[in-house]
Amino acid sequence: MAGVPEPLRVWRTVVPPEWSDYNGHMSEGWYGVAFGDASDALLIHLGFGAGYRDAHGTIYTAETRIRFLREVHEGAAISTDTWLLGADAKRLHVLHLLIADDDPEPVSTQESMMLHVAHGTDGTPRVGPMAEPLSTNALELAAAHAHLDLPDYVGLGVRTLR
Repeated sequence: MAGVPEPLRVWRTVVPPEWSDYNGHMSEGWYGVAFGDASDALLIHLGFGAGYRDAHGTIYTAETRIRFLREVHEGAAISTDTWLLGADAKRLHVLHLLIADDDPEPVSTQESMMLHVAHGTDGTPRVGPMAEPLSTNALELAAAHAHLDLPDYVGLGVRTLR
């Protein structure tokens, strides 16, 4: 359908044996590794790399929320459908859907807020505006993904028992 934004699928791997836990499925910490790798792939897609880091700064993840929806087992082919839900001069709001074996239903999701950080004149890391090409590429991708109907879980925190 014309005009419908598509997610990026710039990261994929196969679940190795060492990612399995005593329950026989992917361990909690490895989801964070997978999503971290997917975020790195997104940043590279946007023009972030060693040269950019040396000249302009880096990206820190300030907040993240992972939802575990279904088990993933050793040998599964996993990938992420990645949406850039928003971007401004200093921030990236990212949503990853972890997909296993091309089943369209995600096995896990991660939402994160990332900050652009540069070293101040005193060497202290400080949040500051992105430089080119990262800035324009992020704003353009966020605009392309702006028409996504946000899932009901976006922007929520961990549930409480009260």
